[in-house]
Amino acid sequence: MSEISKIIDGIIKAELAPHLKQCGFKKKARNFYREHSDRTEMINIQASQWNEGLEGKFTVNVGVYYPEISKLIDAPPVKGLPKEYDCTIRERIGLIAEENRDTWWNVNPDTDQDVVANDLASKVKLVCLPWLELMSELDNVKTGVVKNNRAIVAAGISLHQGNAAEAKEYLEQSFKQQPLAKSRASAWGKKHGLIQP
Repeated sequence: MSEISKIIDGIIKAELAPHLKQCGFKKKARNFYREHSDRTEMINIQASQWNEGLEGKFTVNVGVYYPEISKLIDAPPVKGLPKEYDCTIRERIGLIAEENRDTWWNVNPDTDQDVVANDLASKVKLVCLPWLELMSELDNVKTGVVKNNRAIVAAGISLHQGNAAEAKEYLEQSFKQQPLAKSRASAWGKKHGLIQP
């Protein structure tokens, strides 16, 4: 393990890991999972792929995986716990915070690890946990995925909720958002009776 990886792991372990454990999360590598009957919530610490030597940085991803929705939209099946990219909706901490800009923590051997650990834990409490609470409501997930140009997911949620008319509207919106995926989305719409064959 590189020196920078040890520093990042130490920062995670200091405050964030104990707090998330108290909140019911289980840790696996740099992922924290909290399972509910209908969804799995996750918080992921992502180190930069450019970390090298004694300099590095990391950020936080947050997501919610709804297995029923993933199945409905024909997403690849997940074995075991979902990865961040499997999530029905996912975000970066900086983009859901008030400042709405990508946020990374820079670290090196001179970094005051206690300060960074405290800042990381505070931001996750203030930003990620309330966002996860919001995303426990499927209507909020629909709004979020549409904003992220993934209206096809919103169509799946509407179908899951028994609202075929709304699902059709989202499906049409997905054609505009992702024209290259239109044929696949059309096939999905036909399969679920949203488009006449």
